[in-house]
Amino acid sequence: MPFTRIAFITVVFCLFMNSNSVQAVTPQVRLPEWNRTSFAIAEWKPDQSILVISVSVEATQVGLSKISSQLHAPEELNVPVDRHERDTLDKGDKAVFLHKISVKKGFAGWFELDVRALPDQSEMLALVAKQHANEPLTRKILEEEIKTIERPMHIGTSLPVLLREDAALSTMPEAAFTADLEYGNRKYYLWYPPEGLGKGITAEGLKTYSAALRTASLAKSESAARMLLRKLETSNEAIGIEKANGETFMLPAKVAADLIGANQLTMQAVFGAKPEILEEHLSAMRPGYTRPFLYYNLALLANSLKKRTQAIKHLESALADQPAWPLAEKLLKQLKK
Repeated sequence: MPFTRIAFITVVFCLFMNSNSVQAVTPQVRLPEWNRTSFAIAEWKPDQSILVISVSVEATQVGLSKISSQLHAPEELNVPVDRHERDTLDKGDKAVFLHKISVKKGFAGWFELDVRALPDQSEMLALVAKQHANEPLTRKILEEEIKTIERPMHIGTSLPVLLREDAALSTMPEAAFTADLEYGNRKYYLWYPPEGLGKGITAEGLKTYSAALRTASLAKSESAARMLLRKLETSNEAIGIEKANGETFMLPAKVAADLIGANQLTMQAVFGAKPEILEEHLSAMRPGYTRPFLYYNLALLANSLKKRTQAIKHLESALADQPAWPLAEKLLKQLKK
């Protein structure tokens, strides 16, 4: 039986993926959020085949002990398990583990990050007593649950990784931006819907939209995007693709809409000669998967208008969101000369 992985891509997806603590109680009664974890591709050197993945563990509400971070790569990479440990972490403190491994460009798959920590029992009991002082039944249930926690709890994640010459992305190829939109001797990043994504009307709409993007037609892309966005908003169903290796890729409607929206902002700014469209949108935009690509595109636009200082600023913002980006790093160095 072929292995099937359902890949749900979220807005925070490619940058810093968070994992919630595993709960052994009912959904109605949950343990307090005792930690905050984040995961990111911190560095990528394609010429040396060096990849660094960072894991951040913060003791937000209580102290932690027996903290460990272990990276498991797919078997075909033949990479030894990389493990880091820390004995304790006081409340309010944070630990960062860096997993450095050797892997060549062209890889697209998943890394398993087995991260564990043991919350301080007495501090957890005090936290529950404070939060549920007027809810004796809930407090009792949680106290009993906390007393059963004797081993470090899993707070890790599965991290999608795509390694290319230009960048290392925390996503799968089907949701990746590529620098293929050429205009004025510059290549801007867009998301091109892959062949086979979706069924029926949605699939035909995606094909039409992709063709409009590849011909660099603002008018046609705007028309196709409007129809697609209406369809996605109405159905709100994930769109999928059956891959050759037996996997199933699923893209949530909200994420597809965000990708299309980012495309159209770039198309309007580039072909409508209106960089202010991107500037206004980015000024109010929260961190997320699409944001660094919009910053990069805006940097190219600013540079084309001889606004080097602004271009540098936008590139720095792009790299702050997505650090493992050799292409952006190279351009930033050129602009700072």
